[in-house]
Amino acid sequence: MKYTTPLFFCLGLILLATLSHAQEFNYTHTEREKWNLNADWLFRFGSHNDTYESINFEEATTEQVTIPHGLRLTSYRMDSTRDHRDQQHYLREIGWYQKKLNISAAAHQKIYIEFEAVHNVTDLWVNGKHAGRHDLGGYTPFHFDITDLVDKNGENTLTVKADNRFNPEISPDPHTTDFVKFGGLYRDVYLVVTHPVHVGFNWESQQTGVHITTPAVNKRSGTVTIKTYLKNETPQPQKARISTRIVNQEGVVVKKLEQEKLLTANSTTTFTQTTGIQKDFHLWSPDSPYLYRAISTVYVDGQAVDFTENKFGFRWFDLVDGQGLMLNGEPLFLVGVNRHQNFPIIGDAAPNSLHVQEAKMYKAAGMNTVRTSHYTQDDAFIQACDELGLIVYEEAPTWIDWGDDIWWEKLNMVTRRMIRNHRNHPSILFWGAGINHRGPVPQMQYTVKEEDPFRYTASASSAWNGVKNAGITDIYATMDYRWTNMPDGDFAMSMEHGCRPDAEANQFHISRYKERKNNIGCFAWLGADYNRLAPMDRDPEKDKMSDYAVLTAYRLPKPVYYWYQSELGNEPMVHIADHRGSNNGKVRVYSNAQEVALYHQGQLVARQKPDAEEHKKNLNHPSFTFYFPWENGTLEAIAYSQGEEIARHQRSKAKQPYKIRLEKSADLSYGDGDVQLVHAYVEDQQGNLCADFSDRIKFTTSGAGVLIHSDSANTNPAEVFDGIASIYVKATSGNAQVKVEASAKGLKKGSIKINTINAELNMLKSNFLPVYDFSNAMVDIGGKNQLVEHEFEAWTETNAFALKNMGEATAHLQAKELKWAGGATMLGNYSFMGADGAYTEKGAITLTFENLPAGTYKLESFHHTRLDKYKFAKSVACSILDQKGTQNRISDDHGVAYMEHKDSKERKPLFFINHIQSNGIDPITIEFRNADEANGIWLNGFILEQIKLGEAPNSL
Repeated sequence: MKYTTPLFFCLGLILLATLSHAQEFNYTHTEREKWNLNADWLFRFGSHNDTYESINFEEATTEQVTIPHGLRLTSYRMDSTRDHRDQQHYLREIGWYQKKLNISAAAHQKIYIEFEAVHNVTDLWVNGKHAGRHDLGGYTPFHFDITDLVDKNGENTLTVKADNRFNPEISPDPHTTDFVKFGGLYRDVYLVVTHPVHVGFNWESQQTGVHITTPAVNKRSGTVTIKTYLKNETPQPQKARISTRIVNQEGVVVKKLEQEKLLTANSTTTFTQTTGIQKDFHLWSPDSPYLYRAISTVYVDGQAVDFTENKFGFRWFDLVDGQGLMLNGEPLFLVGVNRHQNFPIIGDAAPNSLHVQEAKMYKAAGMNTVRTSHYTQDDAFIQACDELGLIVYEEAPTWIDWGDDIWWEKLNMVTRRMIRNHRNHPSILFWGAGINHRGPVPQMQYTVKEEDPFRYTASASSAWNGVKNAGITDIYATMDYRWTNMPDGDFAMSMEHGCRPDAEANQFHISRYKERKNNIGCFAWLGADYNRLAPMDRDPEKDKMSDYAVLTAYRLPKPVYYWYQSELGNEPMVHIADHRGSNNGKVRVYSNAQEVALYHQGQLVARQKPDAEEHKKNLNHPSFTFYFPWENGTLEAIAYSQGEEIARHQRSKAKQPYKIRLEKSADLSYGDGDVQLVHAYVEDQQGNLCADFSDRIKFTTSGAGVLIHSDSANTNPAEVFDGIASIYVKATSGNAQVKVEASAKGLKKGSIKINTINAELNMLKSNFLPVYDFSNAMVDIGGKNQLVEHEFEAWTETNAFALKNMGEATAHLQAKELKWAGGATMLGNYSFMGADGAYTEKGAITLTFENLPAGTYKLESFHHTRLDKYKFAKSVACSILDQKGTQNRISDDHGVAYMEHKDSKERKPLFFINHIQSNGIDPITIEFRNADEANGIWLNGFILEQIKLGEAPNSL
């Protein structure tokens, strides 16, 4: 594959931008390229004595693999390894990877290989020459500059050594951890091409890449500062300009910023651009995760050479004594989970799609927060949290113990890279300043605050050892599995608390923490079951998979998941827990209703209110516990609020296993390393899940896909858990289908078809979203000495006015006797505009637009009667003549009439909103008059915004 931007695509983008000035089809026409390199790698194991020269990729043991890739597929219980939590031997292997890469680049361009993360020490060779080593650990991104090593117009060979051996210099080694280091190139790999004048990678240093902050935010407006660190890697000074567009969630440009500087040779120069959003302003929150984009294009000598795009959100947060955590001025109690990244069989090597799907599961449960225990996690997961509205607490990779000076130096560097890489994400509110270290760690606290003083810190303390307060951090975060005492005076959260499939432990802890206002949240341990090794004092033969999380290891809901939905969700619901929550003579029902009636075989068992135990008193919706020994038959729960049925749910004890039903997690993309899960449900003839089924299930595929399994790990036939077996599928070609079948002795076979889609490997094109750079004008009309509204253009005592942001468009004013007022003052929003204007004492004012580009426009006009001797216009009438014809309207936008000439209170002046349509040729006229025709009319100014294009050229 040739990793170069197709010429027709670049030219097409430039053509569209040229033909339609009101729409920018993005920024991939610069010299920046980013290509996904996940496909077509060769892999083989290495030994401790191997060198680059001794490795042979032509041996029979060499495999062809795709990234993400772990060194080995493991069994569900990790091959019954006898390693303990320090993991000195299991999976501590070396993997060698090789890839052929065709490059087509200009002689002056820079070439990089970017790794999102590799376990654990990484060496790269390009065409036989050593490009460098990364030895800071396996959880943060890094890159190599290979410009001087590649053939820029031919085939190149990349060779990677991924060394996952036990290493006492690199955290979380050499100590025990509760997570497994699976090894391999387990996150995405990219080729990046840039002009020598370019924006660097965020993690390189504190002053590289792009750093976005929002230094002032309130409910009505926000200020954003964008620092762009521009590198000039040429031996000559360069004149550079950065043009930044702030784009809202609908793709419309709302602000434009320009800055020009002379770059000295071989240097980095900081560009700082600050602006604010007031009009149509949106805050980011879990309930409304509104994202803006900062898109910056870099020009050198007038030529576009580089661009960056970063999403950000406006939000502010405080810790307020007696109220707890305040987000955007409102109290917010955090409820969520801890998350480990590994999946059964494939370990850490999960594609972006599985990370995103898991984030969606937590959001669908109603949760608002996730702790990324105990390491930096995939960019795709953090991005999903931004988009879904999940608040994130992120940590660097370590656990409990610490090492020597070299160890600390590397951990501090990893912490800095974590923050630099993710500092622009609005979802992140907390950084870890100690991870289960039994209290705050000064070195980590100082490192975090030096990199990011704007977010809060915490460290997971414990009830059995260590500091009992927040110490030097902002928040006391404790592991509370039983009954931890609350600190005096500190804000606190349960960083980890007990979790059970029946939700009883979750309810206990969350209710207890909500009792105290300065407690800000609860994180269940944990989100999904995960692989772990035995503590040093326990039998290593015991189970290697947890069994108490909210989701199974294959990310399927347990009963506790539905309690979270009842407690946190808004949709009416009721759910009868399966055997994991309904047992031992109890049936548990989760609902956000006031009452639930439970029936067995149509006979009423009981109708009751939620559990009234003391330890559940602070919950919104405690569970409903029915004391009923459910042995067979069908249960039905009917939920009532205000005496009306709002939801019902039915569950039956399964009879004889009869069939297999398959479900897919999603369709498959091909070429980017994607894999998806297929779940096989063992059911009786009526479709009830047979949770006791214990035989294994055999999966097969045909068509455009294969199974990911290992005979040595005994993963197919697959083990059944609670009536469900799961397996991974990957595509072998795109734009096709793969058929998956599942069978077991005595059961009717199940099958399902999965669509395969060719992945877009050009990451700039893959992430491409239209950007609408619409024409607009903000005009303040007035007489001499007028006070011009901030960020508005001044139209002073002239009948014609050029709209400078709209090409050749002009505006004209006409009235029988047009007068001008200026130099006055008033109170209220847009007060400078409302203080003066053009007016007529009798009749109408006509506003005419000529040469207005084709499209649909929103026209907001302002009509505040400023001088005391004139009566207020309580309502404005208008006649519009545009492309659609003639229309007559009377204003009702202002809602309440204005009564004071000098004060519009905390509102805008009297305003009138109309939509007008231009064909780009004919003039548009709007005649404004007082609805009370005996009086005159004022026009203080207007905001004209294009909201839709007219006839545009054919798009690609």
